[in-house]
This record gives sequence, C-alpha cells and structure tokens, in this order.
Amino acid sequence: MRIKALLAATALAAGLAASPALAETNVTFWQFSTRDADIAAWNDAIAAFEKANPDIKVNMEIVPWSEQQQRLVSALSAGGLPDVSMLGNNVVAQFQAAGALAPLDDYIAAYDKETGDDFAANVWPGDKGYYNLAGKWWASPVNVETRALYYRKDLFKAAGLDPDKPPQTWEEFAADAKKLTRDGVYGAGLSMSLDYFTVQNFMSAYLGYGARMLNDDGKCGFDTPEFKQALDVYVGVYKDKATHPDAPTMNGDTFRKGFRDGKFAMILSDPGLYKDLQNDKAPFLDDVGIAFVPAGAKNRSGFLGGWPLVLWDASENKEAAAKWILFATHGEALKNLATKGGFIPGNVALAKQVPWTEFPYPVFVEQLQDAKAYQYPSEAIPQMGQLEVDTIQKAVQAVALGQKSTDEATAELCTAINDVLAR
Repeated sequence: MRIKALLAATALAAGLAASPALAETNVTFWQFSTRDADIAAWNDAIAAFEKANPDIKVNMEIVPWSEQQQRLVSALSAGGLPDVSMLGNNVVAQFQAAGALAPLDDYIAAYDKETGDDFAANVWPGDKGYYNLAGKWWASPVNVETRALYYRKDLFKAAGLDPDKPPQTWEEFAADAKKLTRDGVYGAGLSMSLDYFTVQNFMSAYLGYGARMLNDDGKCGFDTPEFKQALDVYVGVYKDKATHPDAPTMNGDTFRKGFRDGKFAMILSDPGLYKDLQNDKAPFLDDVGIAFVPAGAKNRSGFLGGWPLVLWDASENKEAAAKWILFATHGEALKNLATKGGFIPGNVALAKQVPWTEFPYPVFVEQLQDAKAYQYPSEAIPQMGQLEVDTIQKAVQAVALGQKSTDEATAELCTAINDVLAR
C-alpha cells in the first residue's frame, strides 16, 4: 500500500509539473499618494484583486503628486507610461485631447452587465464634466474632495475669540489669524509656495471675490479689481506674519504636518487630515472644529478636487488594466480605500453610507455644493494641468516675498496664462 501511495504521489507530482503554468498578466499602476495610510490601503486593494484574479499581477509604483505631471508628460513623449494611473480630475481633458487615454465605455458596459451596477448614475454630477468628454468615459473616479476650515477651539478661546464662531469671510480669517499668532503658534497654515496647496487654497479666495481665470473671450480674466483684492487679502496673512515665515517655500504636506503637530491654529484641508489626527491620537483632537471655507465678497467657493483612475492608450494589457480600474473604484475595494484614506468616495452610492454620514464628513459633503473648478464658470480645458502647476502660485509667491507688486504680478500672470492658452 505504501508503494502504491508513493507511486500515486509521484504520478500526481509529475502531472502537475507537466501542466502549463497559469499565464500572468502584469499591470503597472502609478499611485500618487505618499501617505502611509493610503499606501497601505492600496496594497490591501491590490491583494484582494489579485486573489480574485490570480492571472493578473498589479505592480504599484509611487509617483508623488508633486512629480506626476512632469513624469507623465515625459513618459508620453519618451515612452514608459504605466497601464493605469491616478490622475488629477482637472488634467483628464489634457491627456484625452492628446489622444493618450483609452476610453472605458466598453469595459464599463461589461462591468455593469456583470454586476448589475450603473456606473454613470453613481458618478458625482461635477465629476461628469471632468470625466465624460466627447460623449465617452475616460476615467473612473476614486474620490471627490473639497476643502473645509479646520480650527483649534482651545486656541480661539485662549486668544479671546469665540470658539463657536470660526471666521466666515476671508477678511475675518485674516484678522483671526493675526490674533491667533501667539505662544509659538501661527494663526494659519496658509501656503504661498510653488505648490498645489497654494492654488487649491487661493482659488477659494479669488472665486469668492468674483474673479475668473478665463474671460468670455477664452483669455486670462484675472486682471481685474476682484482678483487683486483676493490676492491682497490672501497674501496679507503672510505679510502680517500670521503664517509660517517659510510659507513661500513649504509644501502642502509640511503644512498638514504642522497642524497635526500643533503649530497652526487654522488650516484649509481635506477630510483626510482628520483621519491623520485620529491616527496621531492628537491631544487636541476634541478641540478641533470644522467649518465652511471663508467666503469672499461675492460668494463662498470651495476647491473641487478629486482623482480617478485612467487607462493609458499605450497599455498592451488594456483588458486586465480595465478590470483593475473597475475593481478598485467600486464596492468593498473603494470603500476600504476611502475609509482608510479618510476621503469621500467618488461613487455616490457609497458616499451615502456610513462613515460618510458621520462627523467630520457631512461638513465636506455640504461644502461640495459650493465647490468649483479653477476655471469656473468656464468648461474644462486641456491646458489646465499646466496652468495649475505653473502660473497662479508664482503670482502669490512673488507678491508675498515682495518681489512684485500686486499689479505687476497680475499682469505677468495673465501674460503667462495667455501664452499657455495660445499654444
């Protein structure tokens, strides 16, 4: 019996060895967040996907947000694009216009048929203008975001301010920031640097004052009293020494870390910051209030952010890559990503579930009603990616450092914008 068992085992082993190995398709995925919580959540999503799809391997590469535009543009011309990547919502039009993205419609239709889902019905209304272009879907949203005002109630009270009355306007914000700057704490973590964080914060001011990036002729619309007033109020926080003296060179992650470390009394940020504070077990967590962004003279405007996953047309593994995209942007995978990352999911049905019905998320969900794109009220344009990274923040930084007057910086800003638009 032992000999028969040994022979049977040997035959089985030989049969397994002779069987062809399961072919494996590799999907390269560029992921832009450097936050530990996000990276861990993406690794969990990849593990779940590979378990469900053992013939596909997802290789995640971390490309920081600050580098993604340059890396993608370089790869577009020189080669080396990934199969799938995250992408800022405002640059989807740029790469779609360049013919670099592959449409997702056929894959979405197959996914809806298989799962009974309705992809289009669960995309936030504002995102449809970013992701559905020329009648086709070019991206599948992961999150939708806006900014809200975080403020320290304990520091408000210590400075003689009402902890239940956060600033409602940009003028009040500037005044409160000045009063809150005391005892080694700066009143506001307000960026003046050549960084996304600057334009994401400042846009709430210029839109709130009624300024427009583009005029009715499709050219720069910033050379107006409304824009200059917004710029003066915003930069005035730095000139009043109510934010960090290195604000013209600090990036967004540094500001966020500064608030987490108790160095700022106020900051405009996303819901993920609250998750970070919870993970930090911040001693002042119970004193953190969250309110709407300050309003300008014309309205209250919030940053409309978010990012999807896109399929690059250069991919040789489109079917596997699309399968990964739809897996990661739906169901439990997306819920896990959003829960651990502390962001609002780009899927409307998910956002109506716990935990997004609980503090702090309802403030952000309501703020989304006032959230607008940089170029509002104009439509999305292919040049927005370049304009976002290379124009507005230069004007903010130059005025903050005293290198240019408001008029000079605004004039140069419009020249730079018009040059980009003319290309």
